[in-house]
Amino acid sequence: MSNKNFYVTTPIYYPSGQLHIGHAYTTVLADIISRYKIENGYNVFFLTGSDEHGQKIETKAKEAGVDPKTYVDKIVVGFKELWKELDVEFGRFIRTTDEDHVEAVKKIFTKLLKQDDIYLSEYKGKYCVSCEEFLTREQMDESFIHVVCKNKAIDFSEESYMLRVSKYQKFLVDLFKTNFLVPENRKTEMLNNFINNNLEDLSVTRVTFDWGIKINESDKHIIYVWLDALSNYITALGWGSDEKLLKQFWSKDSEVLQIVGKEITRFHSIYWPVMLKALGLKTPDKLLSHGWIMAKNEKMSKSLGNVVDPREMIKTYGSDAVRFYIALNLPTDNDGSYSDELMVESFNTNLANNIGNLISRVSNMIIKYSNGKLKPVDISKSKLFRSAQDTIVAYDKFMNEYKYSKAIEAVLELGNLSNKLIEDSKPWDLDKQNKVEELNLLLSELQYSITTINYLLKPILVKTYEIMMNQMGVNIKEINKETVVKNKIIYNQVSEKLVIFKRITI
Repeated sequence: MSNKNFYVTTPIYYPSGQLHIGHAYTTVLADIISRYKIENGYNVFFLTGSDEHGQKIETKAKEAGVDPKTYVDKIVVGFKELWKELDVEFGRFIRTTDEDHVEAVKKIFTKLLKQDDIYLSEYKGKYCVSCEEFLTREQMDESFIHVVCKNKAIDFSEESYMLRVSKYQKFLVDLFKTNFLVPENRKTEMLNNFINNNLEDLSVTRVTFDWGIKINESDKHIIYVWLDALSNYITALGWGSDEKLLKQFWSKDSEVLQIVGKEITRFHSIYWPVMLKALGLKTPDKLLSHGWIMAKNEKMSKSLGNVVDPREMIKTYGSDAVRFYIALNLPTDNDGSYSDELMVESFNTNLANNIGNLISRVSNMIIKYSNGKLKPVDISKSKLFRSAQDTIVAYDKFMNEYKYSKAIEAVLELGNLSNKLIEDSKPWDLDKQNKVEELNLLLSELQYSITTINYLLKPILVKTYEIMMNQMGVNIKEINKETVVKNKIIYNQVSEKLVIFKRITI
């Protein structure tokens, strides 16, 4: 077993309705990095799930005429079906209604209460029911409309247990001096709006509804969404019960990556580290706070009614095309855009014209000029071979920095170089001139370059990967990182003539 451990999480999603492309965005990013790390010899645990308690769920269930658990059960089935359609392979799908989670959250509350990190008080302020969030003045306009979801905040006042966030201000200031949170502009926003601006304690219980985890210390208080929801990242690893996975994946020797959308960065970068500090646990190595998906310059959201259904995208374009668009066209350090036109343009330019066309041209030439099998030749001094080696290094660098878009751009550039080499070298002329050795060397360079491209895109193009490798005469069972880097690839007969990525016309 490898001694390298990697733990990646998505937020747990709220089952008040079906998932949209924003949820797919975060989860596909987590799946891609999980697959990449596995390919590089890590033991990986990938967690996703559903956040099933709260006032909004209770209300929706009443409207539907069912109890809350029955209501969420049906929606969670849809979540899991979507992840299957997107080829997302997780280690656990946690539900906040899972018994081990419920018991562990009660223990967390009791522990923090005994430490005086939680205390009984009364909370007054503005509250967004839609987002299950207490709002600061900076998060609302002058009419108390929440700038994220466009719903009006309500006045809120009730008895509540509070988490002593303010006690940990220095800890947070020191934490934010590190590279814990990326991109950099999120750090500035959190510091200016919250940490350095009257850092408030957090309400962690409610008494006005019933759908949640009741604390051991009182019949009337239920644990409010963020203490319940955030705890899932450690309860899933057995905190408070069997801690074998916790010791493996939440240790100083394990790399912990948590991926969230920027609208919930406050909870994951401030309250979650405070909870972990109070529990005596490490902070995640990296919190990646990606941007929003924009549609015609507006954020996609259910409340605005402009969301895209990922199932319809999969039906139209295929899961690999959706995964590829997410990884390339939705950069993690900025907001990204989605429209059908952008999807088609990206697919045709990058997958059909660049990579698909390259695979088709080169496999056809290997069949035509060498009966499907090239003679072994040393390509190590060729320029394209060196470019492929440089691409591997750049790709690894960007993937380990979680810069998916830049990693794929490096691979696409190798495709561009390979296509250019075909145009410049004119293999058809080499064949006419009977320059057999020169043609064999050229096609061998191209075969290696394409194999490298295919291998680097393996975590993204899950369904197409084997087809791409077969077209190059590569047995996927015999290929790994070492065989690619050291060019120890054994090529079989190239015989298939396929168009792997057919251009889309709309």
